[in-house]
Amino acid sequence: MTDVLIDYFDRNKNRNASVTAILETHIGLDNVIISSITKMELLFGATNKLDLSIINRKLSRFSVILINERVNLTAIGLMQDFKLSHGLAIADSLIAATAIETKLRLFTYNLKDFKFINDLTLYSEK
Repeated sequence: MTDVLIDYFDRNKNRNASVTAILETHIGLDNVIISSITKMELLFGATNKLDLSIINRKLSRFSVILINERVNLTAIGLMQDFKLSHGLAIADSLIAATAIETKLRLFTYNLKDFKFINDLTLYSEK
């Protein structure tokens, strides 16, 4: 989701022109919920206080799901299952676990980073 939001926020560089329509029309901005990991990744991209302020303002409209015990345990299981075979990263395991535990679809351009996780439902643009 981090990659999708970066694209959505920087409309001059949309690598996928349909992201705005998908988020605003198909999903609906009021239905977009982000993982706390996604929020942290976006905040990490800030290069100064103005950037940080802009990112916080843009993210303020979205609900954030915090990591809890279930998400942590699921993420640990995903790391055990997929770190060596697929190179699953810590942040990606937490984002996937959040989607799994909340039974929400994950919208990402980085399908290769998640497609091997059977319990995870990825958002399809079609």
